[in-house]
Amino acid sequence: MFRTWLLTSQDEGSAGYSQGYASLIFGMFRKSLDYALQMGYVEKNISKQSNAIPKGKSNIPYWTKSEFEAVISQIYIEDVYEHLNFVMIWVYFMTGVRVNEGCALQWNDVDFDKQRLRVHHMLIVKNKKEWTRNSYTKTNDGKRMISLDKDTIDVLKKWREAQKKIGLGHENDFIFSYDGLPMLKSTISRIIKRYAKIAHVKPIQAKGLRHSHASLLINELNVSILILSKRLGHSSPEITLKHYSHLWDGADEVITNEMVGIINVSFPSSSLVHFNGNQSISK
Repeated sequence: MFRTWLLTSQDEGSAGYSQGYASLIFGMFRKSLDYALQMGYVEKNISKQSNAIPKGKSNIPYWTKSEFEAVISQIYIEDVYEHLNFVMIWVYFMTGVRVNEGCALQWNDVDFDKQRLRVHHMLIVKNKKEWTRNSYTKTNDGKRMISLDKDTIDVLKKWREAQKKIGLGHENDFIFSYDGLPMLKSTISRIIKRYAKIAHVKPIQAKGLRHSHASLLINELNVSILILSKRLGHSSPEITLKHYSHLWDGADEVITNEMVGIINVSFPSSSLVHFNGNQSISK
């Protein structure tokens, strides 16, 4: 009954939650009953009489290359805080790091000579002044080195110089900061929403920038699934396909367009084969 209530539309007097959120709530409900059973409060876990709610597939909104360009074109980088906003959006879009991975980045994670970014930490935040920079990522494969393009290197160099003017930019300083404190996920979401509105572009979640990066590599650069998987810090290409397969939806049409004219043929002026019996067709 509870399972049905979670999934049924609000129009029918039920919760009307998304399948992913309903899956989370029902899973917590089952664990609570497991604990109650262990403590002797109930005789059995009745939730086990029905199947768990599968998480379902969720397609997270993302920006195309042109939408990204429209957004960053609205940012006045002569203002130090807006400059920070630009750098933050740019780095997330061009690297595909997870939100908490990006918040944890410090200048010692950037190798300007080799043009690489070290992703080895996650920021766990309670509030603006209470946070922990953990030396691990979401998965074991999340610890990785990401190659940076020259444009991103230039963006980071200019921002570090701007930070130095306000007393920051040291090796252990956060990259996404103007006051020495790390940027929060909620702040990132507000910044995205603000400039998306100005640019008349759909707003996306902070993690939508990671999906935007995947879309850029797939649709603009035709990157292989293996390279994309390693860059995003996934344990296998199968995980990448599970989350990003929808980004290939237009790939079949692109392939057919590229196949036009790929085969060259020149037919002979007369038949080169001599047919006998049933194979011969009288004219």
